[in-house]
Amino acid sequence: MKRLFLLAAVLLLAIGSASASATVQKWTAGWDNFSEGLNYTTSKISWSVNPTSRHLSVTFLLNGATRSKLYQVGAHFFCSTATAPATFGQFPTEHNADGTCAPITRQGVSKTIYAVEFGVVTTDGHGNGSFTVSIGPITSGTYHLEFDARNGAGCGLTGGGSSTDPNICEADFQSPGPTFGDETTIVIP
Repeated sequence: MKRLFLLAAVLLLAIGSASASATVQKWTAGWDNFSEGLNYTTSKISWSVNPTSRHLSVTFLLNGATRSKLYQVGAHFFCSTATAPATFGQFPTEHNADGTCAPITRQGVSKTIYAVEFGVVTTDGHGNGSFTVSIGPITSGTYHLEFDARNGAGCGLTGGGSSTDPNICEADFQSPGPTFGDETTIVIP
């Protein structure tokens, strides 16, 4: 019985050590919209990498945002090569039609990027909501990115968002920030 208990304890320790502790980041005002309400003290992004499975777990938490609203959440990846990968884990990437990274300028900063949309935070009657996603397996490498929450849903998707309304799909919140191009580095072993 002692051996069985010891074996179970060793397995639990091994499983626990396979996933890293979560990194917590605050939201800042988005590069397109600086007037959207949010409790910046309690709202956050939490992410962690499981090096064994090469999965990235991300939780997007919004508190005090606009009530009963959809915010599309994802990330903009800053390109280190001219070509964007076709996918990030199980999610397709948004890039130029020829597969290259798209040049964009926000807040006076120019970068080449590809985007990945993960899902939607739906806020309740108090403006609170969260969304958690497990992404992977992800190709090994170093990724430089900025998380974002965009106004609306369906941004960058066929039939989604609105190309005629400039207030749809704007970046309301970014992390890290406060300037477009401030990046988080995520390493997938």
